[in-house]
Amino acid sequence: MVSCQQGPKHPQADLINQTAPATLTPQETVQYADSIEAGLSALDKAVSLIYQSGEISFHVEKYGINGQPLVMVKQSNNEGIGSSIEKYYFKNDSLILIRQVATSTQSGDDAIKNKRIYLRNNIPFKEDIRTAATQKLINTLPFKEYRNAKPAATNYGDSISVMNDALAGTNNFEMIFDQYIAAEAVSFLLLKSKLPGGYTASVRVTTSDPLIDSVLRDPSVFKDTKLNFKWALHNNEVHYVPVPTRVTSASGLNK
Repeated sequence: MVSCQQGPKHPQADLINQTAPATLTPQETVQYADSIEAGLSALDKAVSLIYQSGEISFHVEKYGINGQPLVMVKQSNNEGIGSSIEKYYFKNDSLILIRQVATSTQSGDDAIKNKRIYLRNNIPFKEDIRTAATQKLINTLPFKEYRNAKPAATNYGDSISVMNDALAGTNNFEMIFDQYIAAEAVSFLLLKSKLPGGYTASVRVTTSDPLIDSVLRDPSVFKDTKLNFKWALHNNEVHYVPVPTRVTSASGLNK
């Protein structure tokens, strides 16, 4: 399986080679992250499938230049409880900032939480936070530092490894074909982790191609095998990208 990846020109390539991470102040770090956000459309982009485990689902996006990441994003949703977005910002391959936004379905003064974790040499040295009842209100509030709390000794390298595995479809995220659900308007490829009891994923199919025709004709042939196809993420849903008709049918049948 191959996610959609984009590779436009990079007018902001000098972002990587600006001030060394060790010399950035918290304010400079935030400004650096904001500059990345402003230029996302000009960066290479890779997207994972949406992985599901029980009531929790998530997907990962990575933006960078020539294989060097500038920001990795993990978007999670816990059905009926809330959602979260975690953004990991890099400079010269060093993690320098993590932004976390958690939204609860429960009403209250802390229904929305924004947290920032600042790092040097991949080690946290400062954290700040703000909470509010609504998104509109939280945007008007300043961040407050955890003055009496030492940043947690979290191994963020593990989190980054998991996100890279999700993007590459490796280890716990190696997905194989489970079943095909066909309907008149839209159909779905259902995938499952190669490891028992792991993640599942679904891919919306609106246009058929040789691979889909073959799966529909005899799904048992493809059961528990890894399918070779491309997808794209639209409106928080994974869509199958069919092989163009000008491509020979044999290329659409690769497993």
